[in-house]
Amino acid sequence: MELSLQYLDLQRDPGPLPALDAELVNAANSIPHMDATEALRGAMSDSMRMPLAVLRQVRDVLSDPSLIGTIGSSTSATVKGLIAQLSETDSARSPLWTTRSLRRRMETTRVSYYDMRGAAKTLGGTLNTSFITAAAHAAGAYHRQLGAPVESLRSSMAISTRTSESGGNAFTLARMLVPTADMPIEERFAAVNEILNAARSGAASSSLEAIATVSSMVPTSVITRLARSQAETVDFATSNVRGAGVPLYVAGAKLLENYPVGPLGGVAFNVTLMSYMGSLDVGLNIDEAAVESPTLLVDLLKQSFNELAAFAPASESSDSTGPAAEPGATKRRWWRRSR
Repeated sequence: MELSLQYLDLQRDPGPLPALDAELVNAANSIPHMDATEALRGAMSDSMRMPLAVLRQVRDVLSDPSLIGTIGSSTSATVKGLIAQLSETDSARSPLWTTRSLRRRMETTRVSYYDMRGAAKTLGGTLNTSFITAAAHAAGAYHRQLGAPVESLRSSMAISTRTSESGGNAFTLARMLVPTADMPIEERFAAVNEILNAARSGAASSSLEAIATVSSMVPTSVITRLARSQAETVDFATSNVRGAGVPLYVAGAKLLENYPVGPLGGVAFNVTLMSYMGSLDVGLNIDEAAVESPTLLVDLLKQSFNELAAFAPASESSDSTGPAAEPGATKRRWWRRSR
């Protein structure tokens, strides 16, 4: 997203970029160049910022879980979060999506932001609840139509754990068993909403930042095996990317649609949503060896979104292109607001 600031504009012809601040340029040029030894020393120093006591406690608790009651509350939360993320070993649930390959297929669809927001309000949840419900509804229908019904599938989603004290964005990767048995979509919505609320309540202590810090101190071969084993526990991945509510331009051309592409990372498919100008642009990245009928999956996802949209009050539907940019808003100011 930060990279997109370099080529996205808020006007069709924004004019030349302002000159660089001379003081900043001079300051950047005055930074001494590090040789390889200094760079390695700095990297190792950064990786040691997590207190060694926490790492020892992770090691000790993994070997003897009864010790978790003997550590401090804040450290205990971190340790518990790390263990929860790293110790999941239950395999993925799909009887169909068992093969993996390097073959990829990209599909897209669009849905009204206002319809999804209205449906979420009516059903007592959030936009994320609508999104995951639609994905689970489609995944369950896909299995039933191919003669392999399944009660639940495991999905992953990045959940924000940012607070007023956070220095920046903070996320944790939540893995959830979502219901995929045959049921009305409003019942599935209620079940998914409970699952999401439970995931959020336990998310703060198992942030990706903490896990990444621990990972940086573990041999690459171990991390590779761990990543592979964790990917085998997830059937499909979801992600909701905050987009723009104002028109965007690229090289003078107005951006009409903006479809995100999420990484697979060993799952059957990744469905990623991005809001833009009153619409939710949805991109599906599919492993063709896992999902043998991708067109069917996309059609079922569209049907699921339409079923949810039927719960939106008429007043929620809107032909508006979204909120207008504030007069004189700069790219950097808009980005801060969108976060």
